[in-house]
Amino acid sequence: MGGLTTLLAVGSIFAGGPIMGISVSSLLDAALFGVVAWRVWNGSRPWAIAGLSLYCLETAVNVATHPPGVGILTILILIALINGVRGTFKLHEYESARKQRELEEQAAAQQAQAFAATMPSSGTPPPPPPVN
Repeated sequence: MGGLTTLLAVGSIFAGGPIMGISVSSLLDAALFGVVAWRVWNGSRPWAIAGLSLYCLETAVNVATHPPGVGILTILILIALINGVRGTFKLHEYESARKQRELEEQAAAQQAQAFAATMPSSGTPPPPPPVN
């Protein structure tokens, strides 16, 4: 989405006017969505919410200024952004569950190691019984 906006904004510079309603000022919008995409790729929940909010705000402004303003592409992008928010939240749940599982495995390994240290080794025979 940001890449296409960037291409059209740069094209509007060379065309001397807006292309499909996208002008040079849309470069800021493309840069914002580029930062949002980069941060969501790294798993940032606040940036995912910010990207969804920014897109909803832009869609609301578009509906107010250019009715009807909502097409199938708008809905598909909205669904993708919602899934991005869901994905970042699930990623953090998965990461915390994985860390918890690793801690439990480490504790079990330490407990097994401590237990093994108290057991007699099978490699050495037991001492002979005392002679009376």
